[in-house]
Amino acid sequence: MKNYKALLFIFLFAVSQPISFACSMYKITRDGKTIVGNNEDWLSPNSKFWYEKSNADSYGVLYMGQLNNFAQGAINEAGLVFDGFANPELPVLNTEGKTEIYIGEAIKNVMQSMDTVEKVKNYLETINLSSLTSSQLVFVDVSGTYLIVEGDELIIGEASEKAFSNFYYSQIESEEEVQLETFKNGWAFMNATQGDATLNYCGDVMRNLSSKGVFGTQYSTVYDLETLTIRVYLFQDFTDFVEIDLKKELKKANHEVMIADLFSNESMGKQHYSKYNDLENPESIIKNLVEKENVSEKELQEMGFNSIVNIIGYEWLNDKHNANGAIKIFKYGVLLMPNDADLYDSLGEAYMKKEDYENSTLSYKKSLVLDPSNKNASNMLVKIEAVQKD
Repeated sequence: MKNYKALLFIFLFAVSQPISFACSMYKITRDGKTIVGNNEDWLSPNSKFWYEKSNADSYGVLYMGQLNNFAQGAINEAGLVFDGFANPELPVLNTEGKTEIYIGEAIKNVMQSMDTVEKVKNYLETINLSSLTSSQLVFVDVSGTYLIVEGDELIIGEASEKAFSNFYYSQIESEEEVQLETFKNGWAFMNATQGDATLNYCGDVMRNLSSKGVFGTQYSTVYDLETLTIRVYLFQDFTDFVEIDLKKELKKANHEVMIADLFSNESMGKQHYSKYNDLENPESIIKNLVEKENVSEKELQEMGFNSIVNIIGYEWLNDKHNANGAIKIFKYGVLLMPNDADLYDSLGEAYMKKEDYENSTLSYKKSLVLDPSNKNASNMLVKIEAVQKD
């Protein structure tokens, strides 16, 4: 099984490509009040909130992320918030003597037990952060102090206004060097306006930092770190929002909700969510995009489109547990890219999950014709033969 789940956190990052992603975060502190916003840009609208109550030893936390329960962001009842960003590769060298722990578990430890970024920094300085070679974390606490976690660099700051995106502050002299279009748009808006520590103003900043289109900003959240009010926007529509009272939600039993289900069926975001999850035609979201652009297989290869097909297909296969949907997606993928060995390998895995060994065998054999060095396909063919003998 190929590990496409890992791409949910360290996803495709190449601003020169036709398809790219750029999450963003912003904080403002005025007169002792701190508001934080973030945009989550990704392929899939299948995002959810899950709430974990406090107990004698831990804070209550609202996490947010995809179906696989890897937290893309979170806020706890002490007013500590974090978000994660995929970045260009930057080696992490300072690992000797550091504690080995899965980064998701380390984040959970932070969110359950800490209320200031100073405490977070002290803890993360003891952790091997080599998994952050292509990503970073940002934490903000109720005082407005923030912590940028780059792997080797843990940077605390107290600027009253600060924006973050898919770049490293340690690698630039000023924000003017950042070439991400979404960040440049947001930065221009911030410089042209008088910042205000309100949900409305922060929502306006996030609108200017957002990315448009099918593969753009899937949802946006704005947090009042004092009152623990959370405003949620869906799929780049900043005219419509819902508000969550975190204190109230954390009094309930542990629960989760799809973010799209917080909105009406008539909302633009909910309609996109429904189209993406079309059981009859799961490939339609890709089909509509490609048909509009009329691109060749070579152009699809250059933009890394097989990775997009794989990410969506494996979400259906592994997270939605729908092999039929995955098969339709991968079959459309090989129709678009008939010389892509990896997509035939993926199609073979989807058929394998369905126990359709005949079509799985045909797909893996086709993958081997296109790429004779594909050891996974060879191993799977041996496995299929053994299963059929039994």
